Amino acid sequence: LLLGVVVFVALLCAVMIGLLVTRSLSRLAHGMDMLALLRLENRTGASVLAFPSQFREVSTCELSFVTLERGLNAFVKFVPRDVVEMMLSGEMESTNAMARREVSI
Repeated sequence: LLLGVVVFVALLCAVMIGLLVTRSLSRLAHGMDMLALLRLENRTGASVLAFPSQFREVSTCELSFVTLERGLNAFVKFVPRDVVEMMLSGEMESTNAMARREVSI
C-alpha cells in the first residue's frame, strides 16, 4: 500500500513538472509563430515573460527570444516591412552591399 502511494505521488509530480514545461514551451512557440508572421504590434516579449519558466534552460530560451523579438521590432522600424517579409520568407537574401563613399554636404 505504501509503495502504491509513493508511485502515485511520483506520477503526480511528473505530470505537474510536464505541465509546467509544456506551458512555457507552448507560449514560446506561439510567440515564435507570431514573430515569423511579423505580428509585432504592441509586443515587447511580455507574453513570453509574463510567467517565466522555473527551468533554467527554458528560461534562457525565453530571454533569448525576447531579445530577438526586440531586435527584429527595431529592425522593422527602419526597413520597409515588405523587404523584411521577403528576407524572412527566403525570397531575398540579405547581403552587405555597403561601400565607403566620400560625400560633401
